[in-house]
Amino acid sequence: MVNEEIIKKAFELGIAVSQSDEAENLRAKQEEVKDNQGAYDLILRYQDARTKIENKVRDGLTVTQTDENHLRILEQQLNNNSLVQELIQVQKRFDDLMQAVYFAINQALSGNNCSAGCDSCGGGCQ
Repeated sequence: MVNEEIIKKAFELGIAVSQSDEAENLRAKQEEVKDNQGAYDLILRYQDARTKIENKVRDGLTVTQTDENHLRILEQQLNNNSLVQELIQVQKRFDDLMQAVYFAINQALSGNNCSAGCDSCGGGCQ
C-alpha cells in the first residue's frame, strides 16, 4: 500500500471519529460550557492558576501555600459545578473511544487480528 492510500484511510478514520456520537456530544457540551460564563470563567481561572504553578516549578521557584490553596479551591469549585462535571464525563467517553482506536491500530501493527470484533483480541474497545 502506498503512503497516499494510508493517508487517505487515516483521513477517513478521522472523519468517522468526528461523526461519532462521542465527538458530537463533546462538541455540544464544549459549546454549552463556553456559553455558560460562570463555568467557562472557572475553567479559565483554574487553567491559569495551574499554569502559573507549573511555570514556577519549571523555573525552580517556590510554590507557596497560598498558590496551592488557591488551586485547591478552584478544583473544589470545578468538582461542584455540574456542567463542568458533565463536560468531564463526555470528554472521558471520547477519550475512551480514542483509546480503543489506538488499541486497534496497535493490534494491527503488532500482527494481532481484531477483525472479528473487540472481544476477539482481548477487548480494548468501548
